[in-house]
Amino acid sequence: MDNKLMDIDQTNIINQFVKTDDILKDMCGIIESSQKAAYQAVNTTLVRRNWLLGYRIASEDMQDGERAKYGAEIIKKLSKELSAEYGKGFTKTNLYAFYSFYKMMLYNKT
Repeated sequence: MDNKLMDIDQTNIINQFVKTDDILKDMCGIIESSQKAAYQAVNTTLVRRNWLLGYRIASEDMQDGERAKYGAEIIKKLSKELSAEYGKGFTKTNLYAFYSFYKMMLYNKT
């Protein structure tokens, strides 16, 4: 995530804080606001990661015929190696979804 987005999130947390006479309520509000900002940052980062993974898969130029077979083998191999390295989340189905996500975003630009 770029620094501008982090600054905006941190500023929003600070600007939204209103001190009350109830310290527990204030602490809960700070924690919940921070958690929400963290979840949003993680989601944004994962969307960017998935788009980039799709881009990289697409750059292998998996077209019809022999290239499609090559592409399927590449995804199968990548899935096995990425899953071994990073755990769940890199199944063949997910890698194809990242590829589809990239293609969809590429062709839906306005």
